[in-house]
Amino acid sequence: MKQHQGNHHYGAQILVWSLMSAIIAVSVTVEACALWLPDRTPNVLSEAKIIASAPTSVQDYSGNQPVTVVPTVSASQTLLSNVSGIVTADQSGQGLVSGKAAFAVNGRAIIALSTSTPLYRNLKIGDSGEDVRAVNNELNRLGYNSQPESDLFQWSTSDGWRQLMWDNGNESNGELFIADTLWIPNTTVAVDAWTARQGTQTTAGSQVGEVPGLITALTVKNGQPSQQDRTLTVAKLTATLPAGTTTITDPVFLQQFTNSEEVTSLSPESLTAGLSATLSLSKPLLVLRVPAGAVFDVNGQYGCIAPASGKDKGKPIRMDIVGNELGVSLLKSEQVDIQQIRTVMLGETLSGLVCK
Repeated sequence: MKQHQGNHHYGAQILVWSLMSAIIAVSVTVEACALWLPDRTPNVLSEAKIIASAPTSVQDYSGNQPVTVVPTVSASQTLLSNVSGIVTADQSGQGLVSGKAAFAVNGRAIIALSTSTPLYRNLKIGDSGEDVRAVNNELNRLGYNSQPESDLFQWSTSDGWRQLMWDNGNESNGELFIADTLWIPNTTVAVDAWTARQGTQTTAGSQVGEVPGLITALTVKNGQPSQQDRTLTVAKLTATLPAGTTTITDPVFLQQFTNSEEVTSLSPESLTAGLSATLSLSKPLLVLRVPAGAVFDVNGQYGCIAPASGKDKGKPIRMDIVGNELGVSLLKSEQVDIQQIRTVMLGETLSGLVCK
């Protein structure tokens, strides 16, 4: 019995010591924390400061962007014979090429010819007019003797025409006879509904074939005009898109585009759906790079900023908006030196400012 009471007393002592140890440990921990904790609220827990301004920077901007260009295609065109007789040969199977025989009538080759002005009369040395200019230009393009951009049928024009005729198997004294030609609307054309088959009869003024419509324009789909000239790159070709426009109508470029491998390999449906292209400024601009929130009173391609320092501090400045990136606006101005604008005002500091 005494032994049992002794064991009970010993257990009570252990419990008391354990409780005291725990209390002491807690006290030491509290004291240690008191030594390490700061005597003021940490910055991360303090009230956020209002950002009233932001730094700016300048950069060269070329405005590169992917776009889709959609061709405008004219209606199909008919081809009219300029000669009457029996068709003795037909070379139209692979399409028609300017400067090459399209078919033959009564044993004489009929030459396909793409001129900016369709031919309507015979021509000889001394004749002049826009049709003569067109002949001179096409002979020059084909590599024959001529005077490009001249509206006069000179000896050189006659010599070039004579050589073209001989190269296609026709005797010639250099005089151009319209009966030897078939006008085509492009330097290379496919033909549909061709009727000048070997052994058939053809009559001057009658239809011998039909060609698909021509591409008369390229328009940037959903494009916005720019105040600067831009360079359009499509089908490995480049052209200038004039300032203020979204459409290219340059006939020389459109002809190159039409004849490019990328275009000729497309189906009509794919062509009308549009082609991938890129746009860039013809001449890169030096622009001011600012947070988008610094631009106020935005009106189309214009907006205002207010410098936060310098001689124009707080004064609204009207700027041209030339581009946008994620959270950033790219601006330019002809009236101020953008490199002098080091900071811009933001947020509530813009309240009450009016852009003029």
